[in-house]
Amino acid sequence: MKVSKEKNLIINVFLKTKKYRISKRRICTLARKVLNCLDVIDAELSICLVCNNYIRKLNKRYKNRNTFTDVLAFPFEIKKKFKSVKRIAGEIIISLDQTKINSKYFSNSFNQELLLYVIHGILHIYGYNDIRASDRLKMEKKQKEIFDKFVNDNE
Repeated sequence: MKVSKEKNLIINVFLKTKKYRISKRRICTLARKVLNCLDVIDAELSICLVCNNYIRKLNKRYKNRNTFTDVLAFPFEIKKKFKSVKRIAGEIIISLDQTKINSKYFSNSFNQELLLYVIHGILHIYGYNDIRASDRLKMEKKQKEIFDKFVNDNE
């Protein structure tokens, strides 16, 4: 477990597969950059890096979809005392197997694809939605904006 604190940004990273060598510190740094880009000043996130079988079980249990997926995000509802305080909390599950598969499919590096999933998960926790086409377009635009800002930092 790696914990990062900056402002009130608490990020826990858990690696649940031994198939990949991943820097938990790097994931924390990426998540912190994304949160700062969104002007989040108070956050508690768990990022769990797993294999396909693990994420498939979660996808079936919580989304009723018996398939692999790249990212699952579970926001926790936070009651805000002040509307100006940007506080988020939740759990992000990322399949490293899908990261590897999709990085080849989309011609990205493994690190670029992983960055994309960190961004995507945080945007879901933040409140973005990709179910309806109009919401998906807004989310994709924000995701690309953040990705383009940090893609060179992630190489």
